[in-house]
Amino acid sequence: MRDIPSCPTCGKEHCEVVYNSTLQQNPSSMASFNPYSAHYQINRCTHCGLLRASPILDEEGVVKLYRDSSETNIAPGEETNVQRTMRRYYRLAQPFLDGRHRMLDVGCDRGFILEEAAKDGFKEVHGLEPNPAARQLAAHIKDAVLSDQFYEQTSYPSSSFDFMVMIHVLDHLVDPRVVLAKALCDLKPGGVMMAVVHNVESLLGRILGGRFPPFNLYHFYYFSKRTLGALFANHGFEVLKVVSTSNCYSLDFFASRAPGVPQVVRRMAAGVLKTSGLGRVPLTIPLGNIGIVARRPL
Repeated sequence: MRDIPSCPTCGKEHCEVVYNSTLQQNPSSMASFNPYSAHYQINRCTHCGLLRASPILDEEGVVKLYRDSSETNIAPGEETNVQRTMRRYYRLAQPFLDGRHRMLDVGCDRGFILEEAAKDGFKEVHGLEPNPAARQLAAHIKDAVLSDQFYEQTSYPSSSFDFMVMIHVLDHLVDPRVVLAKALCDLKPGGVMMAVVHNVESLLGRILGGRFPPFNLYHFYYFSKRTLGALFANHGFEVLKVVSTSNCYSLDFFASRAPGVPQVVRRMAAGVLKTSGLGRVPLTIPLGNIGIVARRPL
């Protein structure tokens, strides 16, 4: 295990414990472990309020969580609904895109954002995805350039991209400062960055407290609109907007995954939906995520 010694938003070290760790032993020592079944100790920066996990797994342990994963981030049967969500995300940045030559999606999963960018006129679409199952599914996208590298491992020429995307990536990074400094260099002047993260100050986050689903071993930071905007502004970006976002899923999905609802109630709801035939009906609602659009200053 290792510490995250300072806050990436303000650089201060002092913090207070909000939730104690629920991790009983090192996942690396177990043949099978569910990274969503526990969370690290969660601390609040006493200067800016950003929540961060610490201590966390060492580098080898974090990489192992991703390399050993046999699943994508998309639940079976929800592909069309997630594609609708990604289309909504892309539209957050679309009005600010001046150039459409080359874009990069960091953590592209199945490549839905890459598809949207290609449809919108981008000549080159690049995606990074260390999860082999997701990357294999993204391989069908015509002319997409895919890599299994983590973004920190890449080496692009300065000012390579008109547009960069990080959907649920920043909160997975041990040090977002390193990645934002690199992104600022990799973007062209005036180039746009769009990112989405969980909102710890959402209604769901406030109600569930320590049971908030994003509190798991994949996440190291838990942002609010204020701390997310400050992170980008303090590291050289011009913040264009920070907004709440919505997600599209089927009623079946909501019934089976509703956090904080007893399992017996979820099963009853799933049965009613199956009997009525309404389970596949899509629903688009705010689920506690926030999106930011920022750009490299001219």
